[in-house]
Amino acid sequence: MVSSFRIRRATAHDAETVCRFVAAAAAEEGASNGFGPDTFRRDAIGPAARIDVWIAEDARGHACAQAITARGYDLQRAAPTMVLLHLFVAAENRRDGLARLLIAQVAVRARETGVREITIVTGVENAVARRFFEAIGAQEDRLARYVVGADGIAWLAAEAG
Repeated sequence: MVSSFRIRRATAHDAETVCRFVAAAAAEEGASNGFGPDTFRRDAIGPAARIDVWIAEDARGHACAQAITARGYDLQRAAPTMVLLHLFVAAENRRDGLARLLIAQVAVRARETGVREITIVTGVENAVARRFFEAIGAQEDRLARYVVGADGIAWLAAEAG
């Protein structure tokens, strides 16, 4: 079934579709979502893009899945890294091999850019995602994750003067 799909980079014209998929994934996990078309165009399009978005299309050209990555850097290894922020497959296309096809494209991009490690972010309650990532050889990391929110950023920045 995978051969009937095509993976391509998202363009500015994909803003609504990308945001619809992000919203659907957030809703499935009971999370909120503030990612809109303007944010997509600002952060995913052009030379200053902060994220890369990959779209899977069926034979008719309809978007049915996507992956979103961000670039990072590992100081200890002195090497670029990549974070898989989002992987979504429309319900009617699940079990078609699209998640694996998208991950393969992410791996190609990682190799092209010298990345030697991809970090995958998923909710601890998302058993389906966790099983998939284990099946492709990803290993759970035991690092603690801390988040400083907007209020904390403002408070810390005020200390800088």
